[in-house]
Amino acid sequence: MIDEIKYSKRKTIAIEVKPGGRVIVRAPKGTRKILIEQFIREKSGWITQAKARMLKIAASEVQQNYYEGAQVLYLGRSWRLTHLDQAKKGLVFSREKGFLLQKDRIEDTAELLKEFYREETRRLAGHHIDQYAPKWGLKVNSLRITSAKTRWGSCSAKNTLNFSYRLAMLPPEAFEYVVVHELAHIRHHNHSSAFWGFMAQMLPDFQKRRQWLKQNGRKIPNL
Repeated sequence: MIDEIKYSKRKTIAIEVKPGGRVIVRAPKGTRKILIEQFIREKSGWITQAKARMLKIAASEVQQNYYEGAQVLYLGRSWRLTHLDQAKKGLVFSREKGFLLQKDRIEDTAELLKEFYREETRRLAGHHIDQYAPKWGLKVNSLRITSAKTRWGSCSAKNTLNFSYRLAMLPPEAFEYVVVHELAHIRHHNHSSAFWGFMAQMLPDFQKRRQWLKQNGRKIPNL
């Protein structure tokens, strides 16, 4: 039932079921095996249900590795992950060297990457909003970056725009399409013909970008 047990400085035992059905137990360093086995038995029902759900998602489409030399997506391009003795805040990105990860922060890589993606998604989404909103008379009340895994963005009834941090992994053209799509919802809170007509005005080649996202969106990793 369990594929791997990972020990770290965490304080509690937790179970994670990855896309594809891989089951990982995370436990504090020094935890006795008998306690881990007991925890697994107590959670067996939940594990079975979670595994059934996650088996429906192809692991090859979403798996992200953090070993030396692994490839990490940023704006549609794969960048090398390099391990170093020291890296500012644990993770640094350089267009010359790619992602530089502090060796003793490997267990934190997913969270470090999420924070990087969050900052970049906020920065780039803000840029597109500043570019399009004034031109089309659209008022954005606030911008939120979320951890959503099943949708790229949304627009609330109060014109709050929400974007998944995973947007920062998309190519710039697809990123821009998602932002413009949600901006268009400020005028049309639906997917009517009027909405798509407005999209065509704002972004004439949106169909091509939308098609790319449909064909490739599931290949973007979940961290």
